[in-house]
Amino acid sequence: MKRCSAFSQLIYHFVWATKNREPLITAEVEARLWPYIGAKCKELGYVLLAVGGIEDHMHVLIELLPTMLVADVAKNLKGASSHYINKESGLPATLYWQDGYGVITLRKAEVPKVVRYIQRQKEHHRSGKLSDILEQVEE
Repeated sequence: MKRCSAFSQLIYHFVWATKNREPLITAEVEARLWPYIGAKCKELGYVLLAVGGIEDHMHVLIELLPTMLVADVAKNLKGASSHYINKESGLPATLYWQDGYGVITLRKAEVPKVVRYIQRQKEHHRSGKLSDILEQVEE
């Protein structure tokens, strides 16, 4: 994708849940899903900073160009990832996402902390030490 001639530092934290919060992201699905999200981001020109989650939702931290629409990013990643798991991965699994999603913007200085938060999703959910703002999903 052609870079625009404007300075930008647009960092977005997305979170979306599986349909009805079902535990569809098994270890087997996760092992395919996270790398797929990375490859899809690269293909679409998004800079992936972190991806992670637990059985019923996922987090994606990306940097975008000003010409990229936030709603398109969510639509593209959700649609492509469920299609991949359901039709192309060869797994005997299904993956369906809820209609909504949550998204917030971050300052560059917040990125390392949020990357750690995303990478430690299982630990945070086990311990109950969750960030209210980073876990917001439109149900």
